[in-house]
Amino acid sequence: MLLFSQRGASLALLTLLAGSLLTSCSDSEPKGYEATKTTVEKSTNIFPVSHDPERLAQISPENCVECHAEEVAQWKTSHHAKANRPVSMEQDARAFTPARRIEESGVTYELGLKGTEFELRVLDPDGPNLTYKLVGVIGETPLRQYLALLPGNKFQTISATYDVEGDRWVDVFAGEDRIPGEWGHWTGQGMNWNANCAYCHTTEFQKNFNFEANSYHTTWVQQGLSCIECHSGIEEHLIAAKQPNYTTSLKQLDKIQTKDNCFTCHSRRDQLTADAFEVGDDYYDHFDVSLPDQPGLYYADGQIRDEVYVHASFEMSRMAHAGVTCMDCHNPHTLEHILPPDNNMLCMRCHEAGGTLNAPIINPVQHSFHREGSTGNKCVECHMPQTTYMQVDPRADHGFHSPDPLMTKEFGIPNACSKCHTDQTLDWAVEHAENWYGERLAKSRQRARAKAITAAYQYQPEGMEQLLELAANEEIDAWQATYTGLLANYLPNPRVIEHLKSLAEHQSPMVRSRVVRGLSMLEQIDTIVFDKLKDSHRNVRLMAARSIASRNQTITDSQAASEWETYQDFNSDRPQSVLLKANKAAIENRPAEVQKYVARALLMDSKNPEMYHQAAILLSTAGLNEVAVRYLNSGWEMAPSNAMFPYSLGLLAAESGDLNKAVGYLEETVAMQPEFYRAWYNLSLAYQRLNKPEDAERARRKSQGQ
Repeated sequence: MLLFSQRGASLALLTLLAGSLLTSCSDSEPKGYEATKTTVEKSTNIFPVSHDPERLAQISPENCVECHAEEVAQWKTSHHAKANRPVSMEQDARAFTPARRIEESGVTYELGLKGTEFELRVLDPDGPNLTYKLVGVIGETPLRQYLALLPGNKFQTISATYDVEGDRWVDVFAGEDRIPGEWGHWTGQGMNWNANCAYCHTTEFQKNFNFEANSYHTTWVQQGLSCIECHSGIEEHLIAAKQPNYTTSLKQLDKIQTKDNCFTCHSRRDQLTADAFEVGDDYYDHFDVSLPDQPGLYYADGQIRDEVYVHASFEMSRMAHAGVTCMDCHNPHTLEHILPPDNNMLCMRCHEAGGTLNAPIINPVQHSFHREGSTGNKCVECHMPQTTYMQVDPRADHGFHSPDPLMTKEFGIPNACSKCHTDQTLDWAVEHAENWYGERLAKSRQRARAKAITAAYQYQPEGMEQLLELAANEEIDAWQATYTGLLANYLPNPRVIEHLKSLAEHQSPMVRSRVVRGLSMLEQIDTIVFDKLKDSHRNVRLMAARSIASRNQTITDSQAASEWETYQDFNSDRPQSVLLKANKAAIENRPAEVQKYVARALLMDSKNPEMYHQAAILLSTAGLNEVAVRYLNSGWEMAPSNAMFPYSLGLLAAESGDLNKAVGYLEETVAMQPEFYRAWYNLSLAYQRLNKPEDAERARRKSQGQ
């Protein structure tokens, strides 16, 4: 039969759409200052230091000064303390005086003061000039991002960002054209502070999104991150400290719990729960971390590429595997290093005779082939190279990789040698690295990973063997999880199925969740997926629930079913979750709700053609084929070279009985993409039904690659 039924595959894709993101998409056109002003007048303090002064008085760091003056003083200097605040004439006037202008995506923005109010003025030659009130600030140095208030109590992170040291404004997306309606435009959901930033920049944050009203009622106890975000039992501790015969009531965390607490914010992850992470909780009961099995986030050897915020990079390192944690290098209150890294003291704390953690002894001069005191002799320059984000914010890689110029030459993976020796050729760097470290690099797992993962990203057949070989001897959970996720590309290969099943009880929830995702892609969903509805970790249970729901089957465990509903409701300010709601409504024959959810998802990402394709699938599932055709035509207009649009239009036409129109669309599909074998197969069926046997046979042979 010819049906608009890539549905099985496409709905499986929908299960991944609610994945690990820290950015979202645009849900409204900018409405300007007048709409904003109305909102502000309803609350004289729209962006307060605290929504709960009584609670703040109870847990404020000022309560700790009497006994912990040094720690509180250190904290006050930290980026945690200064992570978020209201705008201030004292601190921010310099950035707006005189008024500054910056051009982004063909639009001029002016940033200035009007009395005591900070404003963003949009001077658009093709549209109305709009003014937005700036009410808050993220960060302190090296940059400050300002928050504009939009209707629905949405605080938007503007893309014009203040470079503190350079006293200038920069476009954090320089070189990209971002227009209203796009996910990443500053007025869009991808730059929404409530959903994407606030959790990690405030204390005791509650998002409180109202889907029906499309508005936030977000609250926080304190702007910035204070003591209670890292210490448990503070309330009881403060009471106990004033009693005679005092004994601490603070819960002592082990190294893993401490590290998990840091990772809640220092990670690229999907938030799974509306309930806040409590100090001492398990990370994977609240979050699901992104790894290199998601292309575009990391280079194939694990080096950072997009903004990934440390966690996975560190977890993939030999350092983390050896037992190193954040506090071995960082002061928890200042966040600075406990020893200087520039003269190698921090690294040699472990890597010299008598060092900690039984680390291998290293002589920096002999190891680096660079003289003492030189840049190339600094451990961090080679093993923690920096990548600059948002134009002015350099961040160190925490994967502790070895520079490998050959991987740059073969796969385009950066290497620290070339970042420093900019006056030399890549071949020069390859020659030196091979002369000094050739045998070690050739045998390194880092190079083997780079080759295997590059092959897997490109769906090359040899990638499967390489991944299976690496997995057989992998000790690091994050890498095992990465291989597991990538091996799903090679299903339904029997060896891959066997391998995934062998990892079903793996110690790491990162691995188990990817096992579930892989096994759910099989034509017959595996029983292991249903078993994992009762897994010990929520990220695995949710992956099982998501996978089962995407196949239109019943989630048989009540706890997992409830967690899945909660997850979707909490993330209903993201188009991925809204499409999942649309899918459920389609399955349950609620077409009006399907249209409502699809319209909301598209409102959040109206310039993304793939959103129109996914929306059309869901509308067709609900029997709304005419609306689905309109969505497909809109998406095709945006992406005229994407063969999925005429293909899907062809299937819809066939489903409605218009075979001639179906053939026209399918012929256009294969003309655009000659190796689209499924389209050739559908075209063959259409020719048969039109009694064109010769054309049908020709298309059938094409569908088999002949």
